Amino acid sequence: MMEQGMRMFIILTCLMLTLTAKAIQAEERGNELARVSVHSTLTELNDFRPGYIYLVVENKTDTLLTVDRIEIAEYPDFIDIRKSSLDTTVVSRKKPVLVYPDKDTVNVGASGIYELFIEASDQLKPGKHLLLFNVLYHGWVPVETQQDTLSVIVRHPMTGSTTKTHEVEVKVFGEGEILGALSNAVTFLMMPGFIMVIVFAMAWKISAPAPYKEKLPGWLKEAKIIDLQFWVIAITMSLIMARWLYPILTELFSSGRRNYLYGYGFYDIVMMWWFSVLMGALSGLIAGGGVSLYRRISYRKAIHGNENPLEFLQKAVALGVKEAWLKKTTLKESGKSGYLIEEDDIKKESLWVIPRVHVLWQASADELYARFEDKIFDDKAILSDVLNTLVDGKKEGHEGKGLQGIEWEKSSHYIEKPLAVKKANLDSLKERENIFSSTMTGQ
Repeated sequence: MMEQGMRMFIILTCLMLTLTAKAIQAEERGNELARVSVHSTLTELNDFRPGYIYLVVENKTDTLLTVDRIEIAEYPDFIDIRKSSLDTTVVSRKKPVLVYPDKDTVNVGASGIYELFIEASDQLKPGKHLLLFNVLYHGWVPVETQQDTLSVIVRHPMTGSTTKTHEVEVKVFGEGEILGALSNAVTFLMMPGFIMVIVFAMAWKISAPAPYKEKLPGWLKEAKIIDLQFWVIAITMSLIMARWLYPILTELFSSGRRNYLYGYGFYDIVMMWWFSVLMGALSGLIAGGGVSLYRRISYRKAIHGNENPLEFLQKAVALGVKEAWLKKTTLKESGKSGYLIEEDDIKKESLWVIPRVHVLWQASADELYARFEDKIFDDKAILSDVLNTLVDGKKEGHEGKGLQGIEWEKSSHYIEKPLAVKKANLDSLKERENIFSSTMTGQ
Protein backbone atom coordinates (compact mmCIF):
# COMPACT_ATOMS: atom_id res chain seq x y z
CA MET A 1 0.00 0.00 0.00
CA MET A 2 2.80 2.39 0.86
CA GLU A 3 4.52 1.65 -2.45
CA GLN A 4 1.31 2.42 -4.40
CA GLY A 5 0.87 5.72 -2.48
CA MET A 6 4.42 6.73 -3.22
CA ARG A 7 3.94 5.98 -6.91
CA MET A 8 0.77 8.14 -7.00
CA PHE A 9 2.60 11.03 -5.30
CA ILE A 10 5.43 10.87 -7.83
CA ILE A 11 2.98 10.77 -10.76
CA LEU A 12 1.00 13.79 -9.47
CA THR A 13 4.18 15.77 -8.86
CA CYS A 14 5.44 15.10 -12.36
CA LEU A 15 2.07 16.08 -13.79
CA MET A 16 2.05 19.40 -11.93
CA LEU A 17 5.57 20.18 -13.06
CA THR A 18 4.67 19.36 -16.65
CA LEU A 19 1.57 21.58 -16.56
CA THR A 20 3.55 24.45 -15.02
CA ALA A 21 6.26 24.16 -17.62
CA LYS A 22 3.72 24.17 -20.41
CA ALA A 23 2.00 27.23 -18.94
CA ILE A 24 5.30 29.09 -18.75
CA GLN A 25 6.17 27.98 -22.26
CA ALA A 26 2.74 29.09 -23.51
CA GLU A 27 3.19 32.48 -21.85
CA GLU A 28 6.62 32.93 -23.40
CA ARG A 29 5.27 31.93 -26.77
CA GLY A 30 2.35 34.32 -26.32
CA ASN A 31 4.72 37.16 -25.63
CA GLU A 32 6.70 36.13 -28.72
CA LEU A 33 3.69 36.68 -30.96
CA ALA A 34 4.35 40.39 -31.35
CA ARG A 35 6.70 43.20 -30.50
CA VAL A 36 5.05 46.49 -29.48
CA SER A 37 6.78 49.86 -29.52
CA VAL A 38 5.65 53.40 -28.73
CA HIS A 39 6.39 56.26 -31.14
CA SER A 40 5.47 59.87 -30.49
CA THR A 41 6.90 63.37 -30.29
CA LEU A 42 4.28 64.11 -27.65
CA THR A 43 6.47 64.59 -24.59
CA GLU A 44 4.75 67.80 -23.48
CA LEU A 45 1.00 68.26 -23.32
CA ASN A 46 -1.07 71.34 -22.53
CA ASP A 47 -4.70 72.37 -22.71
CA PHE A 48 -4.46 73.84 -26.21
CA ARG A 49 -2.00 71.49 -27.86
CA PRO A 50 -3.17 67.86 -28.18
CA GLY A 51 -1.17 65.19 -29.97
CA TYR A 52 -0.93 61.60 -31.13
CA ILE A 53 0.74 58.53 -29.70
CA TYR A 54 1.34 55.61 -32.07
CA LEU A 55 1.55 52.01 -30.91
CA VAL A 56 3.39 49.91 -33.51
CA VAL A 57 2.59 46.19 -33.32
CA GLU A 58 5.09 43.99 -35.23
CA ASN A 59 3.93 40.49 -36.22
CA LYS A 60 6.61 37.98 -35.21
CA THR A 61 4.71 34.88 -36.32
CA ASP A 62 4.49 33.29 -39.75
CA THR A 63 0.68 33.65 -39.84
CA LEU A 64 -1.81 36.45 -39.39
CA LEU A 65 -1.81 38.26 -36.07
CA THR A 66 -5.01 39.72 -34.69
CA VAL A 67 -5.00 42.67 -32.30
CA ASP A 68 -8.05 42.32 -30.09
CA ARG A 69 -8.00 45.59 -28.18
CA ILE A 70 -5.86 48.17 -26.45
CA GLU A 71 -6.58 48.77 -22.79
CA ILE A 72 -5.61 52.09 -21.24
CA ALA A 73 -4.58 50.74 -17.87
CA GLU A 74 -3.49 54.08 -16.40
CA TYR A 75 -3.97 57.73 -17.34
CA PRO A 76 -4.80 61.01 -15.53
CA ASP A 77 -8.47 61.94 -15.22
CA PHE A 78 -7.94 65.27 -16.97
CA ILE A 79 -6.68 63.60 -20.18
CA ASP A 80 -9.10 62.43 -22.88
CA ILE A 81 -8.01 59.54 -25.11
CA ARG A 82 -9.72 58.81 -28.43
CA LYS A 83 -8.89 56.89 -31.58
CA SER A 84 -8.58 60.11 -33.55
CA SER A 85 -9.38 63.80 -33.33
CA LEU A 86 -12.59 63.17 -35.29
CA ASP A 87 -13.78 60.36 -33.06
CA THR A 88 -16.34 61.24 -30.40
CA THR A 89 -15.90 58.13 -28.24
CA VAL A 90 -13.67 58.89 -25.28
CA VAL A 91 -12.02 56.31 -23.07
CA SER A 92 -13.70 56.23 -19.67
CA ARG A 93 -12.88 54.60 -16.37
CA LYS A 94 -15.81 52.24 -16.84
CA LYS A 95 -14.63 51.18 -20.28
CA PRO A 96 -10.92 51.97 -20.72
CA VAL A 97 -10.64 50.11 -24.02
CA LEU A 98 -10.05 51.07 -27.64
CA VAL A 99 -10.82 48.65 -30.48
CA TYR A 100 -9.77 48.87 -34.13
CA PRO A 101 -12.13 46.77 -36.28
CA ASP A 102 -10.70 48.17 -39.49
CA LYS A 103 -7.16 47.15 -38.49
CA ASP A 104 -7.78 43.88 -36.77
CA THR A 105 -5.10 41.78 -38.48
CA VAL A 106 -1.40 42.20 -39.13
CA ASN A 107 0.21 40.25 -41.97
CA VAL A 108 3.29 38.10 -41.62
CA GLY A 109 6.40 40.21 -41.26
CA ALA A 110 4.35 43.40 -41.23
CA SER A 111 3.51 45.96 -38.56
CA GLY A 112 0.21 47.53 -37.60
CA ILE A 113 0.01 51.13 -36.49
CA TYR A 114 -2.62 52.03 -33.89
CA GLU A 115 -3.03 55.71 -33.19
CA LEU A 116 -4.29 57.31 -29.98
CA PHE A 117 -5.36 60.94 -29.87
CA ILE A 118 -4.39 62.53 -26.54
CA GLU A 119 -6.07 65.74 -25.44
CA ALA A 120 -6.00 67.59 -22.12
CA SER A 121 -9.07 69.15 -20.55
CA ASP A 122 -9.15 72.78 -19.40
CA GLN A 123 -8.22 71.98 -15.78
CA LEU A 124 -4.87 70.26 -15.48
CA LYS A 125 -2.49 69.09 -12.84
CA PRO A 126 0.90 70.20 -14.15
CA GLY A 127 3.78 67.78 -13.83
CA LYS A 128 4.91 64.44 -15.22
CA HIS A 129 2.22 61.79 -15.75
CA LEU A 130 2.37 58.18 -16.88
CA LEU A 131 0.26 56.58 -19.61
CA LEU A 132 0.08 52.79 -19.45
CA PHE A 133 -1.11 50.80 -22.49
CA ASN A 134 -1.85 47.07 -22.55
CA VAL A 135 -2.02 45.67 -26.10
CA LEU A 136 -3.91 42.35 -26.28
CA TYR A 137 -3.65 40.12 -29.36
CA HIS A 138 -3.86 36.48 -30.49
CA GLY A 139 -2.34 34.34 -33.23
CA TRP A 140 -1.23 30.82 -34.14
CA VAL A 141 2.00 29.28 -33.00
CA PRO A 142 3.59 25.96 -34.08
CA VAL A 143 3.54 23.28 -31.39
CA GLU A 144 5.30 19.89 -31.77
CA THR A 145 3.18 16.90 -30.74
CA GLN A 146 3.67 13.13 -30.86
CA GLN A 147 1.27 11.04 -32.87
CA ASP A 148 2.13 7.37 -32.52
CA THR A 149 5.79 7.19 -33.42
CA LEU A 150 5.84 10.43 -35.48
CA SER A 151 6.54 14.02 -34.37
CA VAL A 152 3.98 16.34 -35.89
CA ILE A 153 4.02 20.15 -35.79
CA VAL A 154 0.53 21.66 -35.56
CA ARG A 155 -0.65 25.25 -35.04
CA HIS A 156 -2.40 26.11 -31.85
CA PRO A 157 -4.20 29.36 -30.97
CA MET A 158 -2.30 31.48 -28.50
CA THR A 159 -3.09 34.79 -26.83
CA GLY A 160 -0.68 37.37 -25.54
CA SER A 161 -0.35 40.93 -24.33
CA THR A 162 2.36 43.55 -24.10
CA THR A 163 2.42 46.48 -21.73
CA LYS A 164 3.98 49.76 -22.76
CA THR A 165 4.34 53.10 -21.00
CA HIS A 166 4.71 56.65 -22.19
CA GLU A 167 5.50 59.63 -19.98
CA VAL A 168 4.24 63.11 -20.76
CA GLU A 169 4.87 66.36 -18.98
CA VAL A 170 1.67 68.32 -18.57
CA LYS A 171 1.88 72.09 -18.68
CA VAL A 172 -0.69 74.88 -18.75
CA PHE A 173 -0.78 76.86 -21.96
CA GLY A 174 0.67 80.35 -21.49
CA GLU A 175 1.62 79.83 -17.85
CA GLY A 176 5.34 80.12 -18.45
CA GLU A 177 4.96 83.19 -20.64
CA ILE A 178 2.63 84.98 -18.22
CA LEU A 179 4.63 84.19 -15.10
CA GLY A 180 7.80 84.91 -17.02
CA ALA A 181 6.48 88.41 -17.69
CA LEU A 182 6.44 88.86 -13.93
CA SER A 183 10.16 88.05 -13.83
CA ASN A 184 9.42 84.71 -12.19
CA ALA A 185 8.48 86.59 -9.05
CA VAL A 186 5.42 84.48 -8.48
CA THR A 187 3.94 81.09 -9.07
CA PHE A 188 0.37 80.55 -10.19
CA LEU A 189 -0.72 80.02 -6.59
CA MET A 190 0.83 83.31 -5.48
CA MET A 191 -0.21 85.30 -8.56
CA PRO A 192 -3.63 86.58 -7.28
CA GLY A 193 -2.26 88.30 -4.19
CA PHE A 194 0.71 89.69 -6.13
CA ILE A 195 -1.59 91.30 -8.70
CA MET A 196 -4.13 92.52 -6.16
CA VAL A 197 -1.55 94.31 -4.03
CA ILE A 198 0.01 96.09 -7.01
CA VAL A 199 -3.33 97.05 -8.60
CA PHE A 200 -4.59 98.25 -5.21
CA ALA A 201 -1.67 100.70 -5.01
CA MET A 202 -2.40 101.92 -8.55
CA ALA A 203 -6.12 102.40 -7.84
CA TRP A 204 -5.35 104.14 -4.55
CA LYS A 205 -3.32 106.81 -6.35
CA ILE A 206 -6.29 107.45 -8.64
CA SER A 207 -9.08 107.62 -6.06
CA ALA A 208 -7.44 108.89 -2.86
CA PRO A 209 -7.43 112.65 -2.12
CA ALA A 210 -4.23 114.52 -2.95
CA PRO A 211 -2.74 114.66 0.58
CA TYR A 212 -3.14 110.88 0.88
CA LYS A 213 -1.97 109.73 -2.57
CA GLU A 214 1.57 109.14 -1.38
CA LYS A 215 0.64 108.03 2.12
CA LEU A 216 1.28 104.36 1.49
CA PRO A 217 3.97 102.17 3.01
CA GLY A 218 7.11 102.20 0.88
CA TRP A 219 6.95 98.45 0.24
CA LEU A 220 3.41 98.85 -1.13
CA LYS A 221 3.81 102.15 -2.97
CA GLU A 222 6.94 101.03 -4.78
CA ALA A 223 5.91 97.35 -5.04
CA LYS A 224 9.04 96.16 -3.25
CA ILE A 225 8.62 92.43 -3.69
CA ILE A 226 11.79 91.78 -1.73
CA ASP A 227 10.09 93.17 1.36
CA LEU A 228 8.56 90.52 3.61
CA GLN A 229 5.62 92.79 4.40
CA PHE A 230 4.68 92.78 0.72
CA TRP A 231 4.61 88.98 0.62
CA VAL A 232 2.71 88.64 3.89
CA ILE A 233 -0.16 90.63 2.37
CA ALA A 234 0.17 89.03 -1.09
CA ILE A 235 0.25 85.47 0.22
CA THR A 236 -2.69 86.13 2.53
CA MET A 237 -4.76 87.47 -0.36
CA SER A 238 -3.69 84.54 -2.56
CA LEU A 239 -4.83 82.00 0.02
CA ILE A 240 -8.17 83.76 0.46
CA MET A 241 -8.64 83.77 -3.32
CA ALA A 242 -7.72 80.10 -3.66
CA ARG A 243 -9.83 78.83 -0.78
CA TRP A 244 -12.98 80.95 -1.06
CA LEU A 245 -13.11 83.76 -3.63
CA TYR A 246 -12.25 81.96 -6.88
CA PRO A 247 -14.82 79.13 -6.54
CA ILE A 248 -17.50 81.68 -5.60
CA LEU A 249 -16.60 84.14 -8.39
CA THR A 250 -16.47 81.47 -11.09
CA GLU A 251 -19.84 80.16 -9.95
CA LEU A 252 -21.33 83.66 -10.17
CA PHE A 253 -19.66 84.95 -13.33
CA SER A 254 -18.75 81.92 -15.47
CA SER A 255 -20.20 78.66 -16.72
CA GLY A 256 -19.70 76.84 -13.44
CA ARG A 257 -17.83 76.54 -10.17
CA ARG A 258 -14.11 75.87 -10.55
CA ASN A 259 -11.33 75.25 -8.07
CA TYR A 260 -7.76 75.52 -9.30
CA LEU A 261 -6.45 73.73 -6.22
CA TYR A 262 -7.55 70.50 -7.95
CA GLY A 263 -6.40 71.46 -11.45
CA TYR A 264 -6.23 74.46 -13.73
CA GLY A 265 -5.78 75.51 -17.32
CA PHE A 266 -5.28 78.55 -19.50
CA TYR A 267 -8.92 79.51 -18.89
CA ASP A 268 -8.24 79.59 -15.15
CA ILE A 269 -5.17 81.77 -15.65
CA VAL A 270 -7.22 84.28 -17.66
CA MET A 271 -10.09 84.26 -15.17
CA MET A 272 -7.73 84.48 -12.21
CA TRP A 273 -5.85 87.38 -13.76
CA TRP A 274 -9.02 89.41 -14.35
CA PHE A 275 -10.55 88.55 -10.99
CA SER A 276 -7.33 89.64 -9.28
CA VAL A 277 -7.16 92.89 -11.26
CA LEU A 278 -10.82 93.65 -10.55
CA MET A 279 -10.54 92.81 -6.85
CA GLY A 280 -7.39 94.90 -6.46
CA ALA A 281 -8.84 97.82 -8.40
CA LEU A 282 -12.17 97.64 -6.60
CA SER A 283 -10.60 97.52 -3.16
CA GLY A 284 -8.19 100.34 -4.05
CA LEU A 285 -10.99 102.52 -5.42
CA ILE A 286 -13.22 101.81 -2.42
CA ALA A 287 -10.40 102.53 0.04
CA GLY A 288 -9.36 105.73 -1.71
CA GLY A 289 -12.95 106.78 -2.25
CA GLY A 290 -13.76 106.02 1.38
CA VAL A 291 -10.93 108.26 2.58
CA SER A 292 -12.06 110.98 0.18
CA LEU A 293 -15.65 110.71 1.39
CA TYR A 294 -14.53 110.74 5.01
CA ARG A 295 -12.54 113.92 4.38
CA ARG A 296 -15.51 115.58 2.76
CA ILE A 297 -17.79 114.64 5.62
CA SER A 298 -15.18 115.75 8.14
CA TYR A 299 -14.71 119.00 6.24
CA ARG A 300 -18.45 119.71 6.29
CA LYS A 301 -18.58 119.02 10.02
CA ALA A 302 -15.45 121.04 10.81
CA ILE A 303 -15.60 124.74 11.66
CA HIS A 304 -13.92 126.96 9.07
CA GLY A 305 -14.98 130.44 10.20
CA ASN A 306 -16.82 131.48 7.04
CA GLU A 307 -20.16 129.97 8.06
CA ASN A 308 -23.21 132.06 8.94
CA PRO A 309 -23.95 132.22 12.70
CA LEU A 310 -26.63 129.51 12.67
CA GLU A 311 -24.51 127.04 10.68
CA PHE A 312 -21.43 127.84 12.81
CA LEU A 313 -23.28 127.20 16.08
CA GLN A 314 -24.88 124.00 14.73
CA LYS A 315 -21.39 122.66 13.96
CA ALA A 316 -20.30 123.67 17.45
CA VAL A 317 -23.16 121.64 18.93
CA ALA A 318 -22.15 118.64 16.78
CA LEU A 319 -18.58 119.00 18.12
CA GLY A 320 -19.79 118.89 21.72
CA VAL A 321 -20.77 122.41 22.80
CA LYS A 322 -23.81 122.17 25.10
CA GLU A 323 -24.40 125.41 26.98
CA ALA A 324 -25.84 128.53 25.34
CA TRP A 325 -23.91 130.86 27.63
CA LEU A 326 -20.18 131.00 26.83
CA LYS A 327 -17.05 132.26 28.58
CA LYS A 328 -15.95 135.74 27.57
CA THR A 329 -12.33 136.44 26.71
CA THR A 330 -10.21 139.26 25.32
CA LEU A 331 -7.61 139.18 22.56
CA LYS A 332 -4.32 140.66 23.76
CA GLU A 333 -3.27 142.13 20.41
CA SER A 334 -6.50 143.96 19.50
CA GLY A 335 -8.10 144.33 22.92
CA LYS A 336 -11.44 143.24 21.48
CA SER A 337 -13.66 140.72 23.22
CA GLY A 338 -15.27 137.52 22.11
CA TYR A 339 -16.68 134.26 23.36
CA LEU A 340 -14.81 130.98 23.53
CA ILE A 341 -16.88 128.44 21.60
CA GLU A 342 -14.84 125.38 22.63
CA GLU A 343 -13.14 124.02 25.70
CA ASP A 344 -9.39 124.25 26.02
CA ASP A 345 -7.50 121.12 24.98
CA ILE A 346 -3.79 120.51 25.37
CA LYS A 347 -3.65 119.12 21.82
CA LYS A 348 -5.06 122.32 20.29
CA GLU A 349 -2.74 125.14 19.29
CA SER A 350 -5.56 127.63 18.83
CA LEU A 351 -9.20 128.05 19.89
CA TRP A 352 -12.23 129.49 18.11
CA VAL A 353 -13.51 132.82 19.43
CA ILE A 354 -16.80 134.34 18.17
CA PRO A 355 -18.55 137.72 18.44
CA ARG A 356 -22.07 138.16 19.79
CA VAL A 357 -24.96 136.93 17.64
CA HIS A 358 -27.81 139.26 16.70
CA VAL A 359 -31.21 137.80 15.72
CA LEU A 360 -33.85 139.85 13.90
CA TRP A 361 -37.45 138.61 14.07
CA GLN A 362 -40.36 139.50 11.83
CA ALA A 363 -43.06 141.76 13.25
CA SER A 364 -45.62 138.93 13.60
CA ALA A 365 -43.22 136.40 15.16
CA ASP A 366 -44.49 137.11 18.68
CA GLU A 367 -44.66 133.47 19.82
CA LEU A 368 -41.21 132.46 18.57
CA TYR A 369 -39.70 135.74 19.75
CA ALA A 370 -41.04 135.21 23.27
CA ARG A 371 -39.83 131.61 23.36
CA PHE A 372 -36.37 132.67 22.14
CA GLU A 373 -36.13 135.43 24.73
CA ASP A 374 -36.99 133.00 27.54
CA LYS A 375 -34.21 130.66 26.47
CA ILE A 376 -31.36 133.13 25.90
CA PHE A 377 -31.78 134.76 29.29
CA ASP A 378 -31.69 131.43 31.08
CA ASP A 379 -28.11 130.84 32.25
CA LYS A 380 -28.74 127.07 32.10
CA ALA A 381 -30.12 127.09 28.56
CA ILE A 382 -29.00 124.39 26.18
CA LEU A 383 -27.51 125.72 22.94
CA SER A 384 -29.24 123.08 20.81
CA ASP A 385 -32.65 124.15 22.19
CA VAL A 386 -31.91 127.77 21.32
CA LEU A 387 -30.85 126.81 17.79
CA ASN A 388 -34.01 124.69 17.33
CA THR A 389 -36.04 127.84 17.96
CA LEU A 390 -34.06 129.63 15.25
CA VAL A 391 -34.62 126.72 12.86
CA ASP A 392 -38.37 126.91 13.52
CA GLY A 393 -38.14 130.65 12.87
CA LYS A 394 -36.59 130.04 9.44
CA LYS A 395 -39.47 127.70 8.57
CA GLU A 396 -42.08 130.30 9.55
CA GLY A 397 -40.25 133.11 7.80
CA HIS A 398 -42.16 132.75 4.54
CA GLU A 399 -45.44 133.41 6.39
CA GLY A 400 -44.12 136.54 8.10
CA LYS A 401 -44.15 134.94 11.55
CA GLY A 402 -40.57 133.83 11.88
CA LEU A 403 -36.96 134.77 11.46
CA GLN A 404 -35.99 137.86 9.51
CA GLY A 405 -32.24 137.33 9.73
CA ILE A 406 -29.29 136.29 11.87
CA GLU A 407 -25.80 137.81 11.78
CA TRP A 408 -22.66 138.47 13.75
CA GLU A 409 -23.22 141.58 15.82
CA LYS A 410 -21.29 144.67 14.73
CA SER A 411 -19.63 146.38 17.70
CA SER A 412 -16.41 148.23 18.29
CA HIS A 413 -15.89 146.23 21.49
CA TYR A 414 -16.19 142.77 19.91
CA ILE A 415 -14.45 140.96 17.11
CA GLU A 416 -16.38 141.12 13.81
CA LYS A 417 -16.26 137.42 12.83
CA PRO A 418 -15.13 134.08 14.21
CA LEU A 419 -11.37 133.80 14.64
CA ALA A 420 -9.04 130.91 15.39
CA VAL A 421 -6.83 132.54 18.02
CA LYS A 422 -3.61 131.12 19.42
CA LYS A 423 -3.80 130.41 23.11
CA ALA A 424 -0.96 132.78 23.87
CA ASN A 425 -3.02 135.66 22.45
CA LEU A 426 -5.99 135.01 24.76
CA ASP A 427 -6.43 136.94 27.96
CA SER A 428 -7.87 135.37 31.08
CA LEU A 429 -11.41 133.99 30.79
CA LYS A 430 -14.36 135.64 32.49
CA GLU A 431 -17.69 134.31 33.66
CA ARG A 432 -20.18 132.89 31.17
CA GLU A 433 -22.45 135.35 29.39
CA ASN A 434 -25.39 135.31 27.05
CA ILE A 435 -24.05 135.56 23.49
CA PHE A 436 -27.39 136.43 21.81
CA SER A 437 -29.28 139.66 21.27
CA SER A 438 -32.62 139.96 19.47
CA THR A 439 -35.05 142.56 18.15
CA MET A 440 -38.26 142.60 16.12
CA THR A 441 -38.76 144.64 12.98
CA GLY A 442 -40.70 147.79 13.66
CA GLN A 443 -39.44 148.12 17.20
